[in-house]
Amino acid sequence: MRVLAMVAVFGILSSGAAAQDKCAATEALFNMGIEARQDGDSKRKVRRMLTREMGRDAAEQLADFVFALPDDQLTPAIGQAARAQCEAL
Repeated sequence: MRVLAMVAVFGILSSGAAAQDKCAATEALFNMGIEARQDGDSKRKVRRMLTREMGRDAAEQLADFVFALPDDQLTPAIGQAARAQCEAL
């Protein structure tokens, strides 16, 4: 459910090849945040990194999401779920 909410935040509502590119980018952004947290980066550092990629508001929301996850959920499955939700839109 959280992933669905995050995908909605990004407003990914396109179709065709452009949507697939956006969905792949969504997965990559989720994975970047998760990997950075696993590497021990601070929430502030992750937020800055994501801001360079996606803008401030979306980066803040994604960083908040990533840091709200329990450690055992920090897996590529989160990025895959975000992509699946994006592709389903």
